[in-house]
Amino acid sequence: MTIDITTQLLHCETSKELWDEAQSLAGAYTKSRTIYLKSEFHNTRKGEMKMDPYLLKMMNFAHKLKMAGSLISNSDLMIQTLNGLDADYNPVVVKLYDQINLSWVDLQAQLLAFESRINQLNNFNNLSMNTSTNFATKIDFRSNKLGTQGNWRGSNFRGGRGRGRSKPIC
Repeated sequence: MTIDITTQLLHCETSKELWDEAQSLAGAYTKSRTIYLKSEFHNTRKGEMKMDPYLLKMMNFAHKLKMAGSLISNSDLMIQTLNGLDADYNPVVVKLYDQINLSWVDLQAQLLAFESRINQLNNFNNLSMNTSTNFATKIDFRSNKLGTQGNWRGSNFRGGRGRGRSKPIC
C-alpha cells in the first residue's frame, strides 16, 4: 500500500471498515481509469499511423478496458476501429459495415490489404509523376536550347539584320 492510500485509510478503526474503504478507493480509481480509457478509445483516429500500429492500439484499449472491468464487445471494437479511419478508407469501411459475421481477424486482414493497395497505387502514381516531370524537364530544356530565335537577341530589334533598322533609343 502506498503512503497516499495509507493516509486516506488512517481513520478506519476496524478491519472491515479498512477493507470497505480500500475497496471504495480502488473502485474510484478503476472508475476514473475506465472513463479515461473509454474516452481515449472513442477519440482515437488512425491519422498518419500505419494500419498495424493503429489496429494494435485499438486492441490494447479493449484489453485495458476489460482489465478495468469494462468489457468491449467485438462488434464495438470493430465499429470504433472503422470510425477512426479517414475518408481514404470509405470504400472498405462501407463494405465492412455490411458484413454481420465478421471477426476481428477478418477485419484486420481486409484493412491491411486495403492499406497495402493504397500504398501500391501511391507508389505507382509517384513513379508516374517523376517520369512525367523528367520528361517535361527534358522537353523544356530542348525547347530553350533550340528555340533561341524567338528571344530579343536574335530578332530584328535595335540594329539587327533585316529590313528597316531601328535607331537606338537613348
